[in-house]
Amino acid sequence: MLFLWINAMEQEWARALHYLPSLAAFVIGVIMACWLRRLVGARAAPISLLVEIIFLIVVAILHNRTPGVAGTLGISLVAAMQAASFPRVEAWSYSSVMATTNLRRAIESFFNALAGCSDPRPFGRPMVFGTILAAFGIGAATGAYVTVQVPALTLGIPVTFLLIALLRCEQRGGSIPTKQTTS
Repeated sequence: MLFLWINAMEQEWARALHYLPSLAAFVIGVIMACWLRRLVGARAAPISLLVEIIFLIVVAILHNRTPGVAGTLGISLVAAMQAASFPRVEAWSYSSVMATTNLRRAIESFFNALAGCSDPRPFGRPMVFGTILAAFGIGAATGAYVTVQVPALTLGIPVTFLLIALLRCEQRGGSIPTKQTTS
C-alpha cells in the first residue's frame, strides 16, 4: 500500500497500479477467511490451512510459467488468509505475517514484566513473542538460503509447516483452541 500511495502521489500511475493486483489478492484472502469463519465456525482454522497449502502448491506449479504473477498474487492471498485466520496466540493478538508488531509487543511485555506487572506469569508474554520473533528470523534465514540453493523447493518449506499445523489441528479435534480473555 505504501508504494502504491507513494507512486500515486508522484503521479507515477503505471507504477502505482502495479500494486493493485496484490492488494486485491490480499482483500480476497481476508474475505475468504471471514467467509470460512462464518460458514464453518471452529473448523475455519484447519480449512484455512488446507486452502493455504493448496494455493502454495498451485503457486509453486504456476511459478515456472508466470513467476511474477503467480508468486505475488498467491503469496498475497495466502498471507491474508494466514493473518485473518490466526490473529491470536494464547490470549494475545499477534501478527502471523509481520514481525514488527510482534517486536513491539515483545518489548512492551518485557518492560511490563520488569516494571512489576500484576500478571502471575510476568515473563510468559515476552517469551511467547520472543519465540514468535525467533521463528520469523529462522524462517527468513531458511527461506533465503533455500531460495538461493534450491529455488524449486522454496515453497516446500511453508507447505511443510502448514501441513504440520493442519495435522496438529486435526489431532486437537479440528480447531485451534484459543483463550478468550482480553489483554
